[in-house]
Amino acid sequence: MKVRRLFLVLLAAVTLPLGEVKALNWNEFNDGDLSGAGAFPTLLTFTEGSNLIEGTMGRLNGTGPLDADVWSFTIAAGYYLTGINLVSYSAPSSGIDSFMAIQTGTSIDMSDPSVHLSNGLWTEAFDGFGNTHTDLMNILLTPEFGSSPFETFTSPLGAGTYTFWVQEVSDQVSYRIDFEVAPVPEPGSLVFLGLAGVLALRRRRW
Repeated sequence: MKVRRLFLVLLAAVTLPLGEVKALNWNEFNDGDLSGAGAFPTLLTFTEGSNLIEGTMGRLNGTGPLDADVWSFTIAAGYYLTGINLVSYSAPSSGIDSFMAIQTGTSIDMSDPSVHLSNGLWTEAFDGFGNTHTDLMNILLTPEFGSSPFETFTSPLGAGTYTFWVQEVSDQVSYRIDFEVAPVPEPGSLVFLGLAGVLALRRRRW
């Protein structure tokens, strides 16, 4: 029991955050309209944790100007992007025609999907509570349209600067997307936990 308790204490020490981190929460209503230009995306700063992007896209009443949302973000060294989740989505009555694309750098070519890391048509899914929670990262790993056969998109996505583009081609929709950023575990921490686990198993056998 003492060894098991020691292992739990060590695990907590390794995983304990150094300080509270306030992640990004961008809402177009409060923070301004996201750019619709691939060459001049809105620059956002992502930090550890959930980074929520809330906005609208598409055509107002199905006939207005086409509104795209494009933003760039940077994953700092020592971190990676572990998830892109569609938290909420107001599906248009005419059917879902929403798509997304991601490209390295501070811009995205909206006319040439072959240069994207990945792109895909998203679909709406529901969890057991009736809330939208679609794994967009998984869809990007298996793109559905116009992408290069030489995809280099992987999960988790490593450090670097990327530009993300979302688009609905019919009615106007609202959405919330959660970009999850986590620190890369230090090799020393993993070895430390591994040794603690071995000691705990040996103790139980004794």
